[in-house]
Parts: sequence; structure tokens; C-alpha cells
Amino acid sequence: MQSKADFILHPVRMKIIQQLSKGPATVMELKEWVSEVPQATLYRHLNLLSKNEIIYVVEERKVRGAVERTYALDQNSAYISAEEAANLSKEEHMKMFMTFVSNVTGEVEAYLNGNTNLKTDIFGYNQLDLYLNDEEWEELSQGMQELIGKYVPNRPSKNNKRVKLVQMLVPEPKKSM
Repeated sequence: MQSKADFILHPVRMKIIQQLSKGPATVMELKEWVSEVPQATLYRHLNLLSKNEIIYVVEERKVRGAVERTYALDQNSAYISAEEAANLSKEEHMKMFMTFVSNVTGEVEAYLNGNTNLKTDIFGYNQLDLYLNDEEWEELSQGMQELIGKYVPNRPSKNNKRVKLVQMLVPEPKKSM
């Protein structure tokens, strides 16, 4: 049986979840945002997400004789909770992490294979070591949520560009005593 993490981390389903995290959307809106995904594939993954209660239909309306559905994300089901993460084995975490890194690698490869301008495009990566106590970590976490939260609701338009922000937190290994 496929775990919730495996189910959510599928590349197409991740894209759908990421878009619906910004708010409800119709299939046609989702198709605009994930244009590289064939429509039949998009419908198949929407059905799987709905069947597994990750998304749900918030509205149905007739448009030229067809039913247009608007989907929304179930905020309680679309993410892996801290409790669920704590119950995963080391192997399950490594599998999830490798899937995550593989998805990011695919995004970078697609970008680099395209018409790139590394001088002007919003592209880069780095690593930074931070030394924080619990209070500083909480302050950093809240500040990042506040800052990034202003931009999450943005929808695609002629005036903005999509950029993926990838965040990874890897603590220093604890020494066994």
C-alpha cells in the first residue's frame, strides 16, 4: 500500500497541491499553471487526490453543457504532520527525501535545458550554517512564515514570474553518548 508521503510526493500531485495551497481553482486554471501536464493526466491525478481526501470539490457549475468543478485543498490532509513524520522510519524519511530531491533536480534540469539567462533569471542556490537557540529558531521560523506568506496567494499573471523556493532544514547530527 502506498504511504501518504509517497502519494503526496508524486511530482504531478505535488504541483497540484502547491497550486491549490494558494486557494481554490478550476481544472482550467490548474491546467494553465501546470501546462506541461497533459489534461488526461491532470484529471487522473485530481481524481486520485479527491478519492484520497487530499482535495475536495467546493463548487460545481454548468459551463457550455459541461460541469466545471472548483477544487480546494483539505488543509488537514495535504501535509505530513509532525506526528506522522515522527512515526516514519529512517528508511521512509530517506525515501521521502530522495523523492523530494529528485523532484527539485528535475525542476532545475528543466530550467537549465530551457532558454536560460543566468544573469537576470531568479535562479540560485546556496548553503548557510546558522547557530540558533530555541528562541532564535522560533523567531526565524515566524519571520520566514510572515515574509513568504505575503507572496503565497499570488496567482500567475502577465506581470509576474513563477519561481520555486525550496527550503531544507538539516540539523547537525547528535553525538551518541
